[in-house]
Amino acid sequence: MIQYANALRSLAIMAVVMIHVIASLMVVDISKTWWLGNLIDSFARWSVPVFVMVSGALLLGKEEPLSVFFKKRASKIIIPFLFWTLFYELFKVRTQLDLFSVETAIKNIYTGKAYYHLWFLYMIVGIYFATPLFRAIAHKTNILIYFVAIWFFMCFENVVFYFTSMHIGFKMGMFWGFAGYFLLGYLLAKYTLSKKTTMLIYAGGVVGMLVTIFGTYWATSSKGALDIFWLDYLSPNTVLVSAAVFVLFKHSFNMNVPFLGSFAAASFGIYLIHPFFLTFYKSGIFQDLFGFALHSRTIHVLFGVPVTFVVVTLSSYLAVVILQKIPFVKNIVP
Repeated sequence: MIQYANALRSLAIMAVVMIHVIASLMVVDISKTWWLGNLIDSFARWSVPVFVMVSGALLLGKEEPLSVFFKKRASKIIIPFLFWTLFYELFKVRTQLDLFSVETAIKNIYTGKAYYHLWFLYMIVGIYFATPLFRAIAHKTNILIYFVAIWFFMCFENVVFYFTSMHIGFKMGMFWGFAGYFLLGYLLAKYTLSKKTTMLIYAGGVVGMLVTIFGTYWATSSKGALDIFWLDYLSPNTVLVSAAVFVLFKHSFNMNVPFLGSFAAASFGIYLIHPFFLTFYKSGIFQDLFGFALHSRTIHVLFGVPVTFVVVTLSSYLAVVILQKIPFVKNIVP
């Protein structure tokens, strides 16, 4: 299993970087450039869900005391959480440090507004706190399937609200969120799927992808402004695509690729650090040094998007590899 897990983590982090590279392409009127951004974004939306699914697949089957589990997770989360939230609070006011406020920083950290990508840390901490409960569910096949089924059903509540502005009366919010992905990853990893079930999952993935692409177009064109409802990580169409991607790699990827292990091991660090490079390469400092800014629209989107993606990804990976070799500092990019 470890081979396809490494492949999924590696591709997932690259998809996350790509989503952030092309983000600005979709905040304008619908055009060829908008469509390029829409297609790339739609094809990459399985990224964060699959990260969580891989974590569930790797963690839920383990038998270990609570103290051991929380000690391992704390060592991988607490230091990165403290360092990167503070780092990005300072980074936001890098040119005007006198604007930095401890009170504001504490408030932003408390409310999860330190930086746009750090919401993932808050989410995964919540998942880890509940993991002992999820392990109890995972050990009971019928309960596991029931939980995932109810979670998927509840994902449609937002769809109903989107079209009707009415919330369901039954308060079942406990089934919302990424917990379902955590358990779904374990379910799909542990059990052998029949050919019929596999084909249904693939078909669901295709349908989900089409809904993402054309639903985003329809919603945006109808409103005259970008509508990201169908791009949401918790929309049912994204669930279908994420499940299909996970199963596809489980069934088809078993190669031993040495570099893949290294890249996968750096994936969490790449997630944490890549916004720094995205901002740096289009900053005035970089432009003064090299005479141009590097971003999705540099020269042309067909140049700017792939070049920015490659440069930011490789820069982030190399930075993480270097940081991981420095005593103590390596704890910020576990």
